[in-house]
Amino acid sequence: MTDSLHALYQELGVLSATDHQKVRDYVAFLRWQAERAGATSPSPDRTARPWQFNLLEHFAGADVRASRNPAGMEVKAAEATVGGEQRPALWQHPPVDGESLIEFHVPVPAGLTDLRLRFAVGIRDGAQAGDRLVAFRVRMDGWQVWSRAVWPTQWEPVEIPLPLRAGNILRLAFATDGLGNHEWAWAVWGEPVLVGTET
Repeated sequence: MTDSLHALYQELGVLSATDHQKVRDYVAFLRWQAERAGATSPSPDRTARPWQFNLLEHFAGADVRASRNPAGMEVKAAEATVGGEQRPALWQHPPVDGESLIEFHVPVPAGLTDLRLRFAVGIRDGAQAGDRLVAFRVRMDGWQVWSRAVWPTQWEPVEIPLPLRAGNILRLAFATDGLGNHEWAWAVWGEPVLVGTET
């Protein structure tokens, strides 16, 4: 064990300061996974109250960009109808080539626990399906925490537990990719919201 740690220290020694930060982030991610695997239910806290961060309300402050060329990309916050059901949503039609990205910077309160991201994915009514998929991806602080390649004609609800970064700024990114065919890829994220418990 000592020899393997020594070898690891040597490898870390040749990395840049930026890479050191990436290693620290990855170690934090591994700790979060371990905590999730061995988590026990905490006793109820009578001073706890629900916390919520509505991403649609903060869309104006989000960083919107394309991974390559933005040609063909459409991103906005508006009502969207999927399977005949209308919801407030993020519209994120991917560009001709590569991903469309929407990144939010969320201040997470110091006393927050049980951080989760809730949303639904869909393809807006009227899109011609054909034989294609759209990749929906969620990243937190650069790490992909959820991904699915689908063509949902009904709203598909999703809830993702997130690593807790209480007291920090959380970088949360939504990405869509037409996977080589962006036509009719009318991808939307319904009612995206971060929730948790604040003590």
